[in-house]
Amino acid sequence: MNIRNKFVLGICIIFLISTINGCGSSNNKKDIYSSMYNDNEKIAQEAEDHTHTTYNISNNSDNNIEFQYGGFSGVDTVWILKSTDNEEITLDYDSKVNSGDFKAILVNPEKKIENILEGTDQGNKTIKLTKGEYRFKLVGSNANGKIKLSITQNNNVDIKRILK
Repeated sequence: MNIRNKFVLGICIIFLISTINGCGSSNNKKDIYSSMYNDNEKIAQEAEDHTHTTYNISNNSDNNIEFQYGGFSGVDTVWILKSTDNEEITLDYDSKVNSGDFKAILVNPEKKIENILEGTDQGNKTIKLTKGEYRFKLVGSNANGKIKLSITQNNNVDIKRILK
């Protein structure tokens, strides 16, 4: 075998190893996102880490969202709520999960997590807020389904939609 053939063979082996490692990292990333589902410390962070295979948002008002998702793993922020005093907001929800794990949570200013809903669920919830910044988030582990969310406007609570 001459030097040229050895060189080409070496390049092919490097390419093959790189391809195999690259494909494995995608699954590894998905596993990392899925492992976040029960990790309140990671969920409470301001940074977002998530992946979707399908993603569709409609009802494009700031306070009403309909979100269809497939292969959703990780954490996605829907709203940032800033309360100037002790206030209340009401959240209406209709969640249908076809597979995987899915929940909606609220992170308070002290980075404590309150579960709002988990899995398939429908209803409303009045949430008491103290002064500070809250984050309403969706959390999934290879979840497929859809959710409708509506939050009531309160003059003393600034609601900023993040999910676009």
